[in-house]
Amino acid sequence: MGIRKAVVGVVCFGLCMNGWAQAQREKTDVEETRVKMTALRDAFVQSVKDAGFTCSIAVPPVMVEDVPSFGSYDPETNTLRTSAWSLLKPEESQMFYHFMGPNATEEIARKEFEDGVHHWVIVHELGHWFQACRGITEKTAKPYAIEFGADRIAAAYWNEHDPGVIAHQRPVFEAILHNFPNPVPEGASVEPFFNDHYQELGPTPGYLWFQSRMCLTAFEEKPKPSLKRVLAETR
Repeated sequence: MGIRKAVVGVVCFGLCMNGWAQAQREKTDVEETRVKMTALRDAFVQSVKDAGFTCSIAVPPVMVEDVPSFGSYDPETNTLRTSAWSLLKPEESQMFYHFMGPNATEEIARKEFEDGVHHWVIVHELGHWFQACRGITEKTAKPYAIEFGADRIAAAYWNEHDPGVIAHQRPVFEAILHNFPNPVPEGASVEPFFNDHYQELGPTPGYLWFQSRMCLTAFEEKPKPSLKRVLAETR
């Protein structure tokens, strides 16, 4: 009986240590994500200032938590939210394994998550913050104009700061556009359909299809607009 208790104690200790180690890894991942995303936020805000624009709204604090859309900006609370890899639900992380093919390792899938979410998505959401600075909200503009406007801001920012982000995201968006079913019914127009069904599209693959189409449209704009020009056109 004593031996059995000792074995159970060792097993429980091992499980507790594994749980503690996992919690520590998650804590470290969340804090490292917060530091990196805060630095990117500050770089974006500085670029806005360098372009000659000011904002009466405070710089949004960065919250790191599991966000279903991997990132969001809430104008009501002026909060910027993003995810960390360790916080993703299995069905969320699986998406990034899928993007990278059947032989994708966790390291490869995680890098794809960070390349996309911690570069493209977060700057897109900062675009929404700038829109709020200019008085653009769901009460003053249609959903398509708001989302496409944020994509134009993100595209202009990365074209000036790191075109490699655009080069990385282009094939991702092309794959989504070509492999996901087109949610727009035959005979319907893309923009009005998106505006009319925005709320119900949010949690579906159809929303990714629309976003991919908008992003690729922003990438193809010729000549490539400067960030200053895009910010000036945000009104």
